[in-house]
Amino acid sequence: MDAPQLPGAGISPFMVSHLPDFLDRFGISFSVDGPQLEYFVYEKKSGLDISCSLTFSLDAATGRITVMTFYPGICLLQGCRYLSAVCFFLILQHFARFHHITADCGILLKTRRGVFDAFYALLGDFDFHVLLGGEEDSVDIRGRFLPLAMDISMIDRRLPADDAAGPGWS
Repeated sequence: MDAPQLPGAGISPFMVSHLPDFLDRFGISFSVDGPQLEYFVYEKKSGLDISCSLTFSLDAATGRITVMTFYPGICLLQGCRYLSAVCFFLILQHFARFHHITADCGILLKTRRGVFDAFYALLGDFDFHVLLGGEEDSVDIRGRFLPLAMDISMIDRRLPADDAAGPGWS
């Protein structure tokens, strides 16, 4: 199988430099639950899931993407600095293609202030900023998302019966 084609125009140099490493080490699958898609990240070497708490939803009325949960677990593995950012980027590209989002649209999510400062604020591809401060350390953030013409065929659909089986579904 040929390697996926990397995107050209519109992608940041950061993503271009880290995308091949992510694609060499990890795979992504997804399942559908109504307007929500849940994503699973697995290690290609072992075939085992390392993450299953990645849930994205489309608010059809407003045309906004809501990140319900994003805890990829990649940062807990050795030598994976920055690959959570690549994972987020790929999932959003796939989500947009799945829902036929073709124009600049908003992304909304809730997180802790420290996570925003250390992760989301650094993702130049999305222009995230704090929309509203919440109770304690919680913040609502908003960003901008522009789908890119890129190959996302490496993200496979996982059938519900396969959720515990690992990668390799069709």
